[in-house]
Amino acid sequence: MEKVDRKKLVLEYYSRRAKDYDLQKSRTWKSSQGFGNEVFEELLSALTGSKDRLVLEVGVGTGRNASPLLEKVQPRLTGLDLSKEMLRQAKTKMFPFKDRLDLVNADGEHLPFVNCAFDALICMSTMHYFDSQKRILLRFRKALKERGTLIYGDLTVHESDNQRFFERLERTLSKAHAGYYKPSQLKEFMEKHGFCITKTKTVAYRKSYAALMEDKGQYFGVSPETFHKYLKRTTEKAKEQYALTSTEMSLFYTVITAKKAETA
Repeated sequence: MEKVDRKKLVLEYYSRRAKDYDLQKSRTWKSSQGFGNEVFEELLSALTGSKDRLVLEVGVGTGRNASPLLEKVQPRLTGLDLSKEMLRQAKTKMFPFKDRLDLVNADGEHLPFVNCAFDALICMSTMHYFDSQKRILLRFRKALKERGTLIYGDLTVHESDNQRFFERLERTLSKAHAGYYKPSQLKEFMEKHGFCITKTKTVAYRKSYAALMEDKGQYFGVSPETFHKYLKRTTEKAKEQYALTSTEMSLFYTVITAKKAETA
């Protein structure tokens, strides 16, 4: 798919999802912020001591990361998102923190900020929409001050999944994403493009097939029959890696904390 076409598809997808996005995520993770506690604790830990520091979140969405961070960490936060509808939800949710918050409707692949502007940059559940990991990491690096912090979080492929079961599963359900990676691949990308990894954590969680269809399949016109036909072709190895049952499977979410490497 052409880059422009994917961008339009992503924009339409999230614009349609905006009003019920938080509810869907809270059902999946069974938590108010729409993430497992372990994932959110990684965010909090990475931003400890960031009160009044300048923090950018690329893909802020409805503010499900930003809202509790503004309450607990109290940074000065800029939230950027491609979807105006998602930003409207974020503005309403984070109204109590309006003095510490700026919301920007822009493309994460073309950051509208001067270089070295932010102390920290957050990008959660967004990187898989970008065509070039190299290009986006270099742009993130430019946006950060020296020794600035990058907190990356996204779904990842099982480290032993060389048959790319998860990638093919996602392509069955969604036309919007560009690609998913193993945690080791992401660490390699980041280290090659100007970041020093300080911590990596992968969290496994269970997700029902019904939730996968609700979250993605129904928005892209995928029938339950098509989805289950793919599952029936799953190898025994993939079934073991992702712990497939008749109704659900394990997914993996990886959070990587890194520092902008010093220039030579």
